Amino acid sequence: MPGKKSKNKTSGKKNSSLRRFRKTIIYTIWLLFLFPVLLVSLMLVAVPEDDLPTLEQLENPRSDEATLLYSEDGKVIGKFYLAANRTKVKFHEISPHLVNALIATEDERFYTHAGVDANALGRAVGGLIVGSNRGGASTISQQLAKMMFHEKPPTKWGRIKQKFAEWIIAARIERSYTKNEIIAMYFNQFDYMHTAVGIHSACKVYFNTTPDRVNEEQAATLVGMFKNPIIYNPKSNPENAIHRRMVVLKQMQKNKFLTQEQYDSLRGLPLNLDYKPEFQYSGLAPYFRDYIRHEVKNILDNPKIRRSDGKKYNIYNDGLRIYTTLDSRMQTYAEESLEKYLKENLQKAFDKDIGKNTHKPFANSISKQVVDRVMISAMKQSNRYRILKEEGLSDKEIERVFKIPTTIKIFDWKEPGYEKEVEMSPWDSIKYHKAILRASIVSIDPHTGFVKAWVGGPYHKYFKYDMVAQGRRQAGSTMKPFVYATAIRDEVITPCTTFPNNKECIDIPYGSEVKTWCPGGEKEYDGVSTPVYFALAQSMNNITAKIINMQGGTNSGVVKLFEDMGMEKGRLEPVPSLGLGVCDVSLLEMTGAQAMLANMGIYNTPITVLRIEDRNGKVIYDASMQVKEILDGETAYEVVKMMKGATGVRRPADGKIGGTAGRVRNYFSAPVACKTGTTQNGSDAWFMGLTPDLVTGVWVGAEDMSVRFSERSGMGYGGKMALPIWGLYMKKVYADPAIKIRRGDFEPPAPQLSPVINCSDTEHLRWF
Repeated sequence: MPGKKSKNKTSGKKNSSLRRFRKTIIYTIWLLFLFPVLLVSLMLVAVPEDDLPTLEQLENPRSDEATLLYSEDGKVIGKFYLAANRTKVKFHEISPHLVNALIATEDERFYTHAGVDANALGRAVGGLIVGSNRGGASTISQQLAKMMFHEKPPTKWGRIKQKFAEWIIAARIERSYTKNEIIAMYFNQFDYMHTAVGIHSACKVYFNTTPDRVNEEQAATLVGMFKNPIIYNPKSNPENAIHRRMVVLKQMQKNKFLTQEQYDSLRGLPLNLDYKPEFQYSGLAPYFRDYIRHEVKNILDNPKIRRSDGKKYNIYNDGLRIYTTLDSRMQTYAEESLEKYLKENLQKAFDKDIGKNTHKPFANSISKQVVDRVMISAMKQSNRYRILKEEGLSDKEIERVFKIPTTIKIFDWKEPGYEKEVEMSPWDSIKYHKAILRASIVSIDPHTGFVKAWVGGPYHKYFKYDMVAQGRRQAGSTMKPFVYATAIRDEVITPCTTFPNNKECIDIPYGSEVKTWCPGGEKEYDGVSTPVYFALAQSMNNITAKIINMQGGTNSGVVKLFEDMGMEKGRLEPVPSLGLGVCDVSLLEMTGAQAMLANMGIYNTPITVLRIEDRNGKVIYDASMQVKEILDGETAYEVVKMMKGATGVRRPADGKIGGTAGRVRNYFSAPVACKTGTTQNGSDAWFMGLTPDLVTGVWVGAEDMSVRFSERSGMGYGGKMALPIWGLYMKKVYADPAIKIRRGDFEPPAPQLSPVINCSDTEHLRWF
């Protein structure tokens, strides 16, 4: 029957469709069941285990990390690095705004997946297969794996293989770290460009802040760079950065991290960059940091100090933490004071004084032959000379090149940033910079030897030679206290001993001949009875020579004092002129020696590094004080009392007021022991200022001793060139209540020791 046949046909079609549907369901179930197995198998084949990091490597990932330098008061004062300016921070040191922006933009389901986001997996695989862009959406853990362990592959199969590896590594990362640790690692690993690697550097470079203080719009700007740090860089491409920031803020609003009102108020704000690129020698204490770099390298050479893998620590990429003795506040005051006096006073006076010199900036007493010799020597020390020499030019040809004007940058106190571009020959540039006065200052805690402030020069970018530790210049009268100290110790004199103010000469043997040396000028001799405390305060050469004569005329006792304080044997010659400072010492050496006097004769070797920790906080070096008694307490105290008279003391015989450091009272009236120093022709000016808890030395001069103030200027003296820098500095230090140093007087030796000598006929410590 026709009707019956039609019914059977319909029924057959339904059964066939049902069978196909059932097959599809079964195949789908099997596919869903087998797909993970096939995928895992494919990943294992594509990515051999040897190509993956071990569990130990995952738990201890090594990445280049800058070494940080800390001041004693806890401030980061600098970094050492070669390629990556990276400083790691922990999760609790990262602003919640940064975390929220990251999750909202890069991985909304970060806290719910185990390293691979199933929702994004299909898009990623599909995108790789068809070659489209829709495959992205890697999780934070996958992106971290990519940053830490992979370079960008050149082929599609390489991309697929890398994606498999990222999934495996991401899963292992999730098992090895907490979610918060993964976020911190991600922020620490990213390169934000412009010397900023990691979030710590990025916050400092772009906004001059720290990761814990970042606000919502700053966080959105920084996280926006994760898509592409070049295209969306707020410094290089501000318009792109603002557009990308709006996208991040919108994602934060979508994920409930911002309200609609907050989003509306933030989206229109300017970038408000506070761009501060970090270079290794910009910022506070560049000369000190350079000294520390050499010190720490020497420390790390010790075979007892090694990494867990047996290798030597690398100061540039092992993420060390160096804790120094420097006080960041004192350092700031020292730099400000030195800069202020040089810029506003001393350099202007010097430029005026040498304006009409025949061979400016050299003194008129310097011959052309000497000038040419100095200039040729300076030329040969330049990088330009070395480059031209490598190109095969002779010295005469190089000199001709040096005298051709070109566009060049020079230092100038009057310019913003102290630099300007001019048309000038390199030869004239050398002369120009030799006319810039240099100065240095160092402060030491006499009780510990801890260096508290260190300024090696006026501007590190141009004048890299450190006049605190590297430079050695004639000490001038700063050497005299040690002549008096040895004479008092050896009972040759007491502070009350008096001599007539007459001419004093010393016979000096020269081979078979004897030459007579009579320091001082005839006009200074008035024959008046003069106590030695007044002679030291007034820095009288003739009476100092008298004391040297009484000790045998050799100053061998002074030489031994300095050798006992660590100076290499043979550096100082036991000659009469040594007692008047005709010897070369560094500012650090002289200030350390003066600190011995302030510390009752106990010498503490200057210390700059307190301890060093590795990146995990393990202490690998701990400083120990090197202490030695150089003088007895009574002698040291008597010398300090005499040095206090330099600020103003009366000579009993005629009431004359003496003291080379009376200007100290222009800055403050606290008790101070001090000594000025001026070398022959005024080439070097020194000032040593001693207070109970802080001993500070200042040196001022030019790069060459042949560049100096003229005698007619009346400026080339320690009291006029160096003392004001010390005064400005100490005024700031004493005004800061956060700096814990005594403002009182020096304490006398303990009562059980011999009684301190007092001169009954004068109040020689009275200020005038």
